[in-house]
Amino acid sequence: MRITFLALGTRGDVQPTLALAKALQARGHRVRMLASAPFKPWIERHGIEAAPASVDIQAMMMSELGNDWVEHGNDPLRQMRAMKKLNAAHGLAMMQDAWRASGDAQAVVSSFTSDVFAASIAEKLGVPHVSAPLQPALVATRSGAATASAPFPNRHSIFNYWFGKLLLEPVAWRLQGEIQNRFRRETLGLPAQSYEQNRSALRRMRVVLGLSAHVVPHPPDWPANIATAGYWFLDEAGDWQPPPALAEFLRAGEAPVYVGFGSMTGRDPRGITAIIVQALAAAGLRAVLQAGWAGMGDNELPKDVFLLDSAPHDRLFPLMRAVVHHGGAGTTAAGLRAGLPTVIVPHMADQPFWGARIHALGAGPRPIPRNKLTPKRLAAALLEATGDPRVRASAQALAEKIRGEDGAANAAAIIDRHLGASHP
Repeated sequence: MRITFLALGTRGDVQPTLALAKALQARGHRVRMLASAPFKPWIERHGIEAAPASVDIQAMMMSELGNDWVEHGNDPLRQMRAMKKLNAAHGLAMMQDAWRASGDAQAVVSSFTSDVFAASIAEKLGVPHVSAPLQPALVATRSGAATASAPFPNRHSIFNYWFGKLLLEPVAWRLQGEIQNRFRRETLGLPAQSYEQNRSALRRMRVVLGLSAHVVPHPPDWPANIATAGYWFLDEAGDWQPPPALAEFLRAGEAPVYVGFGSMTGRDPRGITAIIVQALAAAGLRAVLQAGWAGMGDNELPKDVFLLDSAPHDRLFPLMRAVVHHGGAGTTAAGLRAGLPTVIVPHMADQPFWGARIHALGAGPRPIPRNKLTPKRLAAALLEATGDPRVRASAQALAEKIRGEDGAANAAAIIDRHLGASHP
């Protein structure tokens, strides 16, 4: 069957989706992935057909609107305003890219960023639609552990359900609904939808979550169309070894901590770097600092901080003592699988949720929102992560459970059965 994946996001979004795409292709399907053009050679090296999108996610994130989103992502109102502006600027182009990539598809697989309009594309084509997000489904539940920003995050409560029903479920429609209806009318030739009509379509689709039930327990009150498959890991390091300079740094002292904010951008990378360096000095720790999209490390760094451009997390993290990162779903999963105490500095979107889960599971200290990051707070979090044996024990116990899962294979089997039932 010809399947189009709509992987519109950063590397942390695309990499797990690529693992799932490969698992489905191994089951005999022909898979195409829509992603930002810079990812095309990488996707093709894995034997997957790539459809380059016209919207460059990195350029979008480094724009003024993108920086505003990142820097104020912990303020819900400012985050929504920034996301609405980004959708107004790029949303229609993304939808049109998705339509072009799906022209001959016999099934469409989307994620949180594309579910709303993917449902319309599948409707127009008359094909099955599967949602495969890396975050908990935006479906109301009493479970605080599966509800972003839940009023009662560590227990079941009817208040969590109504919070989800009234505030979380409509989020995607509020961001994309108006543009999506324009896309339906002008591109697909379909009538406009109401929120309830779109929500009804989304509730009927198969949802396969790329996360571990050991991290987000599957709520008993979610509908039966939602499945939790486990994390989707793409191990591509091969025989990667630390380059000589990094290997020498690792031999020169105790295991360092990893610090990196991945695809998160910002207007003041030197200022963020200075905070990190001061915190490391106060905690008496060595570190590997990854520059990321923000370009951190353009400062004079002390000899116990090694600046790294990039490295495969599955090979780098096991050499570390702990990890400090932004809380992206993919990076969070990689740190958990490595059994490392984790300090999360959430910038936006689902990142505060992952920070809260890490803390609730005992695998790291309380998250520090980016706009509240100070040398003192980060140093205290680092000392807790590296000095409390209970945190390390919790992280290692969780890692053993995650390593026992094969999330990509599980998800591919679930999707395969669904597609078989849809096209007997």
